[in-house]
Formats: sequence, structure tokens, C-alpha cells
Amino acid sequence: MKILWVDDHEILCVALSEYVEAHASELSATPIEIKPVFTLASALEEVNKTPPPDLVFLDLNLDGENHGAITLEHFQAGNPAHVPVIICTGLAPGNDHEIEILRMCMRDYAARGILLKGGAHKKMFVGLSRILGGELWIPEEVLMRFACSTQAPSASQNQHHLGLSPREWDVARCIARGFSGKQIAKELNVTEGHVRQVSCVIYDKIQVRNRVEAALKVNAELTLGSGAADKGLS
Repeated sequence: MKILWVDDHEILCVALSEYVEAHASELSATPIEIKPVFTLASALEEVNKTPPPDLVFLDLNLDGENHGAITLEHFQAGNPAHVPVIICTGLAPGNDHEIEILRMCMRDYAARGILLKGGAHKKMFVGLSRILGGELWIPEEVLMRFACSTQAPSASQNQHHLGLSPREWDVARCIARGFSGKQIAKELNVTEGHVRQVSCVIYDKIQVRNRVEAALKVNAELTLGSGAADKGLS
């Protein structure tokens, strides 16, 4: 089995590759050959070779400009052989925004599993074994968060925030004011990459295709909320 391991933390990437190769007999019934690469461009070059790798482990933060689900989107756009991709990430399942990124990777960009870099060593070993055996693997803590975050939002949340989290609502209001990604990042003291990720989640949640449609929908919600407040005062 030929595996491509993609991570811009070169030492970690090489160490994980060597670890899996060293324990190949415990993880898989077939021999394993791993090629570590450190940039998205290198990964796309490798996946377009003949024959392509059998499996790709992909970090979600690469090259400075590729973060979160955007990384997987860019990779899948250049993955003509549809090589299965496993997300290997340091994202925290306890974080609402980061769990949404993982959900997008599974739902929208056909990820075949998730490995958590910060997870317990034994759990990661079990996940590797299941993945190499052809199974779709998602850590239990991620599955539990997926289940929790798919529960219907309360009526008050739907009415006032379109079902968005407080942080997503902050970004949505900035979008409605016509701010650029750079301006939103400065306003909320976050990175532009973070703004892009949250924007993608917002578009998905409120079912719009782009920034203009999002601004229109959020402004309509703000106007509705303002009107309701005025009635309450009268």
C-alpha cells in the first residue's frame, strides 16, 4: 500500500511516517510505503502521478494560505483519481467552530476519516489500523460532537441569530456591514484564514452561495429584529 502523508510540520510528518512504517505489520496485512510531503503543491504533484497513491493523510493547515476545509477543497479539486483522503489534524473537537470544519470535510469534501494529532496514542493507533483495513474512521469524541451539534437550535436562536453561534454571528454582522475579510479579521482580532473558514460555515448554515447573498440575508434578519424591538417598546 502506497501512502502519501501531507503535513507542513516536517519533523512531525517524517516521524509519523516512520512510525507507521515501523509498525506496518501490526497495522496492515499488506506492506506499507509512505512518502512524506510538506506542501499542498507537492501533494497535488504526487497524487497526479501514475500510479497514484492508495491513500492520503492530509493536514488541514498548509502553506500559510490553505487552512481548514479550504485545504481539502483545493486538494480534492486536483485529485482526479479520487484517492481516499484521511484528515490528520490538530483541530479540537471541543471547539464549535472547529467541529464544523471537520463536519464540512466529511460531508462536503468526501473525507474518508479523521485522525486527531492531539488524541490518545492508543486511539490513534486503533484508528490507523481501521483506516488501513479499509474502514471509515471517526474518533468517538468527534462523533459525539457531530451528534450534539446537529440538534435543532432553540426558537430564540433561530429568530435572532439564524442558527449561528455567537462567533459566527459576529462575522455575519461584519459581512452584512460590507467589511472585507481583512477588515473583519482586524475588527474581531482573528486571522483572515479564520474569517474564511467561519464564512464558509455561515454560508452553509444560512443556505446562501456567497458573501452578497449572506449580507442580504443577515441584513434582513437585523431589520426584522430591530422591528420586533421597536414594537416591544411601543
